[in-house]
Amino acid sequence: MSQASLLPKDHPLRQAMWIWPEARMYLGNHFAHFRKDFALESVPAHAPFFVTADKAYKLYVNGEYVCRGPARGYQSHWPYDEVDLAHQLRAGHNWISVEAYNPGISTFQYIHQAVAYFICAARWADFTLVSDGSWLMRRSPWHSTKTARLSVQTDFQEHVDGSDLSREWIASPAPPEPWQMAAPELRPSLLPFGHAPYDSVEPRGIPLLREAIVAPAAVRAHATGPCGEGYKEWENVSWGWVAEGRSVTEWDDGSKVKAALRDGWFEFELKPAGIGNFRAVTLEMPEYVVGNLIVKAEGPLGGEILDFHHEEMMAESSPLLREPGSACSIALADRLRLGKGSTEHEFFHLLGFRYVTVIGRDIAEPITVRIGVRSAGYPFKMRGEFECSDNTLNGIHSICRRTQQICALDSYMDTPWREQAQWWGDARVQARNTFYLDGDARLFARGIRSIADQAGPHGLTYGHAPTSAHGCILPDFSLTWILTVWDYCWQTGEIDLFKEQWPRIQQVLSYFDTEEARSSQGLLRHDRRYWYFGDWSSDQLYKGEVPTLLNLWYLLTLRHVVKLLEMAGWSEEAGRQRAQANGHESLVTFAFYDADETMFVEGLDESGEPVRRYSVYEQTVPLMLGTAPEAHETMIRKRLLPYLRGEEFDGSKPSVFWCTYLLEEMAERGYGAEAVRFIRRKWSPMLSTGTTWEFDSWSAEHGGSISHAWTAHPCYHLVNILAGLRQLEAAWRRIRFSPCFVEGIESARALIPSPQGDIQASWKLDEDEVEATLEIPEGAAAEIALPGVARTVGPGRHVLRTTLRS
Repeated sequence: MSQASLLPKDHPLRQAMWIWPEARMYLGNHFAHFRKDFALESVPAHAPFFVTADKAYKLYVNGEYVCRGPARGYQSHWPYDEVDLAHQLRAGHNWISVEAYNPGISTFQYIHQAVAYFICAARWADFTLVSDGSWLMRRSPWHSTKTARLSVQTDFQEHVDGSDLSREWIASPAPPEPWQMAAPELRPSLLPFGHAPYDSVEPRGIPLLREAIVAPAAVRAHATGPCGEGYKEWENVSWGWVAEGRSVTEWDDGSKVKAALRDGWFEFELKPAGIGNFRAVTLEMPEYVVGNLIVKAEGPLGGEILDFHHEEMMAESSPLLREPGSACSIALADRLRLGKGSTEHEFFHLLGFRYVTVIGRDIAEPITVRIGVRSAGYPFKMRGEFECSDNTLNGIHSICRRTQQICALDSYMDTPWREQAQWWGDARVQARNTFYLDGDARLFARGIRSIADQAGPHGLTYGHAPTSAHGCILPDFSLTWILTVWDYCWQTGEIDLFKEQWPRIQQVLSYFDTEEARSSQGLLRHDRRYWYFGDWSSDQLYKGEVPTLLNLWYLLTLRHVVKLLEMAGWSEEAGRQRAQANGHESLVTFAFYDADETMFVEGLDESGEPVRRYSVYEQTVPLMLGTAPEAHETMIRKRLLPYLRGEEFDGSKPSVFWCTYLLEEMAERGYGAEAVRFIRRKWSPMLSTGTTWEFDSWSAEHGGSISHAWTAHPCYHLVNILAGLRQLEAAWRRIRFSPCFVEGIESARALIPSPQGDIQASWKLDEDEVEATLEIPEGAAAEIALPGVARTVGPGRHVLRTTLRS
């Protein structure tokens, strides 16, 4: 639901105009510049400035960088940012400079509406500033439009001609000479506020990104070689480099490259390799970063080329060179042609990487290069804590924490590397991570609304949004979206978001009652117009005619809809939905439960016959639902424990994403030690990269990313299991404290920043003597279940002593 109606009638943005230096033609890969000079008699104590651009902007005031924005959104209620400029303004002359960008196409984060515009406004006492035709504006004279896509899902590579590149339009107090107007048919375009497609605007609803300058830490590799054919005119500088790099016979470790960290920048020397040759230097960041490069080059003769290639991994002693077209056709590279004497440029797009390879071409004299990265991320406070006596598990928690941070900007993202899409199956896990690490639910709420705002056929949601990916409509992710509304209400105790989204939830549920969605038995079938995901599974999760998992997931969703309706006090509608759920549970049990094996089959084939394989999925969700309780111990013994222990069996096995549901259920049923050993075995290899991976293995051949927070869920499982803290009531008003004592672990502690306040727990062993401490905030209560100790306590600090023999 849009917040556009919240914009007051006297808001200064209503007096502003949407402006752009070229009308509606040739918007592809379009960088635009805007500048406005003005005078202030005095600086206000508070100077709110309202600003946005379709698709993105970077704001400078008096030559100082301020921020980037906006959050991703929809033009009909496009998001704007509010920035307090009191610290940047001065009495007298001031100037605002803005760099804006529009790709001219739709992507996995953006829907293009054949327009591009910028708008801003401020009212400080009797001074008013609005975007209008008096602003200087132009298309960037230095950016090429003929560049390759960074990947299938994202924008374009940035190729910049630095022969006369200047930042004076940003940095200099002296106003630039009037910028040359474009041809008559491309002259600036102005729209009044409220003009379609920008019907209105809405507040961002989440904080601005946290940004900082960070520098590479070291040189990791170095090589030279001949440039490839046509290298000066490449539109895809990434794929050309792959062919060149693979021709290199020897990479060295770069120890002979003259390099040092100076004043917060990484400085190194590119020695001459000669005309027609390249010199490549691979730099390593201190940790995985999301940001844009800032480059300063001193000493060029003019015409030299610097290419920049971003990667997550090294391939042994050289940068990883991916086959062209692989990994969603990834081509994360930019190009800068150098001017004579010196060149300075800040690239625009945020990219996720750990390594950047700088390739100098046609260098005849030494060039000194200084590199920095303007990093960005959602401003989590990350106050949640976990620590135990096992350093491996501490390391796993740490990499989960880092990956959660780099997978959150203006939305939860699947990965900052190739995609940056708001995949909602990923987001459900990431939100749970956030609740334990930080407690901030705003990004989650904004994402729930964002997914709801792009409706697919029959009311289904898209798997990620905003998006151009019409092949990414996943009925099971539509169900997951409903489950995330429950997750939000369960975390916060607030029911208003559910009430707001109830009409949209009804739209989604109505699809599952259509003829196309149902089999002849009345069960949900695989509607092949859409992508049935379920999970990535190396063992081929059953996706035939009638999948059991899809039907179980639907039932799980209905049960949570009933809970939401009860929380809202809508008892009559809750009764109707309960009857729907009960009826579907009867169908599921009759069709899929194999009484002989005491397990659920994987599905029904085209003939309606059971597919007699028994996977982890179909045994896990019944436990979550409480369905067929007489079979639970058999399902655990035959499938769930063997999976946790790494034993082989017939049936598909979940990925490290989906297994979060299994880990939680098994730990709840007393198998916490097995869950902890599983986490140690599966996540320990990820310690080598400092991030959690897309899958549970990684290789150059296998591909995948090493930056997926959908696998960062051990950050809350370890708190649940070892620290023993579990949520029992909405908004954490009631918790359980029941640690699992795992052999070899002698202590654990955790802090959860809950809506009621910080919940803290710790325990340590001295042989079999247990000393535990629990701190409960006002508004919460705890059920304690330790060996020999069972009681309920209220707010305050509680010290407990017992023995494992109790």
